[in-house]
Amino acid sequence: MDTVKFVDTTLRDGQMSLWATNMTTAMILPVAESIDQAGFEAAEIIAAAFFKKCVRELHEDPWERIRQVRARMPNTPLRAIRGRYMSAFQITPASITELWLQRLAANGIREIRISDSSNTPAVWRDQVSSARAAGMSTIVNLIFSISPKHTDAYYAEKAAAAARLGTDRMCLKDPGGLLTPERTRTLVPAILREAGEVPIEFHTHCNLGMGTPCCVEAIKLGIRSVNTAIPPLSDGSSNPSVFDVVRNARVLGYSCDLEEEPLAAVEQHFSAIARRQRLPVGAPVRYDCSNYLHQVPGGMISNLRHQLANLGLDGKLQEVLDETTRVRADLGYPIMVTPYSQFVGAQAVMNVVLGERYKSVSDEVIQYTLGFWGEEESTSIDPDIKGRILGNPRAKELAAWRPPQPTLKELRQQYGGVSDDDLLLHYFAGGSDVAAMRAAGPRQESGDGVPTLARLIEALNVSGQCRHIQVRKSGMSFTLQRRR
Repeated sequence: MDTVKFVDTTLRDGQMSLWATNMTTAMILPVAESIDQAGFEAAEIIAAAFFKKCVRELHEDPWERIRQVRARMPNTPLRAIRGRYMSAFQITPASITELWLQRLAANGIREIRISDSSNTPAVWRDQVSSARAAGMSTIVNLIFSISPKHTDAYYAEKAAAAARLGTDRMCLKDPGGLLTPERTRTLVPAILREAGEVPIEFHTHCNLGMGTPCCVEAIKLGIRSVNTAIPPLSDGSSNPSVFDVVRNARVLGYSCDLEEEPLAAVEQHFSAIARRQRLPVGAPVRYDCSNYLHQVPGGMISNLRHQLANLGLDGKLQEVLDETTRVRADLGYPIMVTPYSQFVGAQAVMNVVLGERYKSVSDEVIQYTLGFWGEEESTSIDPDIKGRILGNPRAKELAAWRPPQPTLKELRQQYGGVSDDDLLLHYFAGGSDVAAMRAAGPRQESGDGVPTLARLIEALNVSGQCRHIQVRKSGMSFTLQRRR
């Protein structure tokens, strides 16, 4: 009987898709051992984007998170994910990239999923080489998109190129949830043929409700490793539920190498946190064909809506999405994944707000046009649009700019002799935010991620033995009174 294995995405993609990366270490630790007991092939836990978020907003050290989770999950390889650059919207010095990879491995990361926003084999080659030098195994993402150039033949060619690099695995990654069962039936065989002996993972999202059906089709076609998340951090804009995929696979006669019992406690734990902190819970979504036109990720649509509201343009969202479709075509159909989805979306907003297309152009789009983000990107742009962009006075300034490439020795001197882990935190988040994180000290939270004061007040309230609860602290006090 064929056996299907699973990679857990709950702690990375699941919470990134639904909780805006607001999951704290204290929320993770109580269930880390249960996740470890389930028998996942790997568990994604960190991405480059997490570092700024952890330090600036959560006031947490991401290195400490990795170490603590590693100690509680000795049997499951921890995995990181990276794009072309460490800072999603900026070109990162090579010295920072190399140091980040080295410190990931030193702190307990054993695998890294590597991505390039345009599936460029030359970029993959450098990423595979760097990760292996740091001591990690590699998974190359084949990022799925829909356009005239993103055909099955295109992905077959990319799979062959990735196989020649000697990567440990590949992953057919569908970040926008755009795959349908019909396209899966033609695409997966084309990739499997060219991958040879390299194992293929399958990764999709549920933005259009197709996630679980596509996983089932991929399994039927020969995929034996599927990425899933644990509810309530599955479905919606996240990955398919591990329980749904396991159930369907078993109905079809496949063996699933996974223990579900420990995961029930994980689901209960995160569901309780979602209720208490009013965090989103993944749920099935309505099918919307317009997603296949603009291909804007779900989380980005919510950000666009918020930004337009701040500008007093609440009713302009559909116009912006329509313009996004046009801008994407103008720029040669970039894959709508970070950072290109943000480049395209921001330019669409500018075009709509100013009432004239490309009257103003962002620095990122100018750099994209100049080739800073790759030759394929630059040469794919509509010639007329390219001429308009490069005719912008700002383009002449940026054409002469070259990304700084400080050496590691120079960086260590710049950041004043701090540890390499702290050097990276300073680079990603800034020295003042690192100092604020250190000054804040460990987060005072209970085992389910709820602040301990809130937990105490709730316990006193539930007991029914207190009619008044008063809290005092250095010149501040408040009183809670039971009304009945």
